[in-house]
Formats: sequence, C-alpha cells, structure tokens
Amino acid sequence: MPVSTEIQVRVAHADVMMDMAFSYSLEYWQQRGAKASNPWLQRTGDSGAIFLEEKQAVIIEGDCLHKVSAPEGGTIIVCGNLYSTLDVNGFSEIIITGDVRPDGYIRADNFCHAFIGGRLEGTLQSAGSTKAWIESDLSGVLKTGFSSTRIHVGGDYTGRIIPHEQSSTLFLTVAGFAANESLHKIMEYYPNRFNASIAVSDVPPGLYPQADSHRRSERGNTFARWSVEQQR
Repeated sequence: MPVSTEIQVRVAHADVMMDMAFSYSLEYWQQRGAKASNPWLQRTGDSGAIFLEEKQAVIIEGDCLHKVSAPEGGTIIVCGNLYSTLDVNGFSEIIITGDVRPDGYIRADNFCHAFIGGRLEGTLQSAGSTKAWIESDLSGVLKTGFSSTRIHVGGDYTGRIIPHEQSSTLFLTVAGFAANESLHKIMEYYPNRFNASIAVSDVPPGLYPQADSHRRSERGNTFARWSVEQQR
C-alpha cells in the first residue's frame, strides 16, 4: 500500500509551511524509491518490533501494531494508523498517514518533525524542538520540548498541550475550533511566549487575552497573544 499522491501533496504543503520539516520523505518520493547508497527498510505493521540503525529509514505498510525503536534517529513512514509506540532519539522525521490512536505513543528524545494525516488521539512527546502537523483533530496529548514548538491542527483542538519537562516558545495554528478557556490553560504553561491563530472559538473575533494583567509583564512586554477569526 504505497503512500497516495494526495498524501504526498499534503506532506509537501506541510513541508513548505513548516520550513522544510519533511525533506527526507519528499526526497524519497521524488526519487520514486531509495538509492542503493541509502536503502529504506520495508516492513509490514504486523511483522513484529522494528529496530533502526543510525539514521536508517523505514516504510511500514498498514497499521503499526508493534514498537519501533530508533535510538540514533531516522525517518519512519507508517502507511496507516499508529497503535503502538515509536521510540526515537537523535533527529527524527515521522509520517503517519492515518491516526495516532488512543494507545499510540510517539516518544522523541530530541528534535522531532511529525506529520499526522488524521487525528492525534494518543500522545506525542518530544524533549527537543518540535514541528507537528496534524491534518485533523487534536484530542490527545502533545508534550512539547525545548526550545521551540510549532503545531498546526487542521481540525478541532480539544486535547492538551503541555510542556514535557520545561516550557518553551509555542506557536499554534488551529484551522477548526478551540475553546478560549483551553487557550488560557495553554498560556499558563508557556509564560515565555505563546502565539496562536484560531479560526473558530466561543468568543467574538478579536485579539486575546483581553485583560492587561494577563497579557503584559511588569516591563510592559507581551508574551502571549492569540487571534480569533470567527465565533461559534
């Protein structure tokens, strides 16, 4: 089950919007396969646990049902849903064409770029800088790393965004609905800097938060700001 042209185009769009976040996967698709000098592993989702050597890459056909370990980083493409754990270190690029189901867990101990073609119902945890593109809803948990995180949610945000260990800068775009209260909760976790663009919320269009005491430091600096385009 190869990755469809539609998914490839969507990943390419995310790559442009997030400043070359998924270049390894796009290069593979453009070459229509792996080079002999840089082979990609081919596995099925029910074939058992997978271990990647340094900077290896793997394509998993179908739903991923068993643990994948990449202690030195690498590229992982799952052509289906994630039901298990991806345990990665180093720099990792991850493509999930379907959902991260409630039991699905992406655990990254360093820089992580993740594209999720459906919903994030489980957990994405990163200790380093993160770029996460979620095509549909974020109803699970996203634990951010240091020093910056960029998140795109193509559907509704009803889950939780919290720091993994220490707070960092957070940039969030929600193309669907996000309750204003949930954005206030995010702001409390990210006092250094939190900027967001929200398409639909439960408050009138405008710039938030509106209370000056929440928006400015003693020196008058603004660390948190989000815009709302439409009220539901």
